[in-house]
Amino acid sequence: MNSKALWQIGSNTKAFTSVLLLQLEAEGKLSIRDKLGKWLPQYPAWRDVTIKQLLSMTSGIPSYTEQNAFLKDFDANPSTRFTLERLMSYVEGLPLGPAKYEYSNTNYLLAQMIVERASHDTYHERLAERIIEPLGMNDTCLPPDCPPDTASRMPTPYSTHSVLPKHLNKSLPRLRLSWAQGAGGLVSSLRDMTAWDRALYSGRLLPSAQQRELESLVSAKTSKPIKSVTADDPIGFGLGVVKFVHPVAGTVWAYEGATFGNRVLHMYFPKTGMIIAIAVNSAVGEGDTLPDLAGTVYKTLSAQKAQTLPRHQ
Repeated sequence: MNSKALWQIGSNTKAFTSVLLLQLEAEGKLSIRDKLGKWLPQYPAWRDVTIKQLLSMTSGIPSYTEQNAFLKDFDANPSTRFTLERLMSYVEGLPLGPAKYEYSNTNYLLAQMIVERASHDTYHERLAERIIEPLGMNDTCLPPDCPPDTASRMPTPYSTHSVLPKHLNKSLPRLRLSWAQGAGGLVSSLRDMTAWDRALYSGRLLPSAQQRELESLVSAKTSKPIKSVTADDPIGFGLGVVKFVHPVAGTVWAYEGATFGNRVLHMYFPKTGMIIAIAVNSAVGEGDTLPDLAGTVYKTLSAQKAQTLPRHQ
């Protein structure tokens, strides 16, 4: 591995999808308070769910990646090319759950569909035109539309998921990410992820009204809207972004995206402007140590910075 390595960034993709929708709102092409029935009438059971509920994980729509049928199909052949229609078939007809915070990848497939319908463009083209090219994120792509050398720059992903028994502790394909799409299908580098973070939280990508919407939080603990996080209520989910209280660094914006064989964590520290991005080529096993590792890196870098500051007598 080296600094030029590329990674499956998993659910970090969700913030890209949210930004595309918020940009469309700023252009007057939709409102995040629009109901699903307006844009995707083919799902009548979910017609009263709003776009904002999709993005904030409060829709009650079940996650296709939690369905045994999907997991069985993926485990049988991880190289399967999944269409949006096939992915949605795993949850169509399932009852709508309560409108509380519940993580569901299906929300962001639906969000991807709305991006395409409202923009009259493909999700891939919208990403390229509105985010990837303007930010100069040359290492970022949505398979299969990636440069020829992409796979050769990616460390082999390894699955540690017991839900994939045929591939437990085995390698997985690098660029077969059609199962994730707008919920988690992007490939990127750590350099690009830091550029993305800088733009995302500086307001470069969105007008102020939409930036506030992006950062509006619901408590992962109570499912209620919160102004910020606290020690008693430490995790808030925005519209594809997460704010939480880190035991070492305090209040941070962060997201850990995971596929079945990669993990990418990025943290933005508002007080200092520091950004840390970490990637590993395995899925989450028994414990997730990346946030702790990021805390150690933060302490080390903060100490080094303090030592280099001029001292006044």
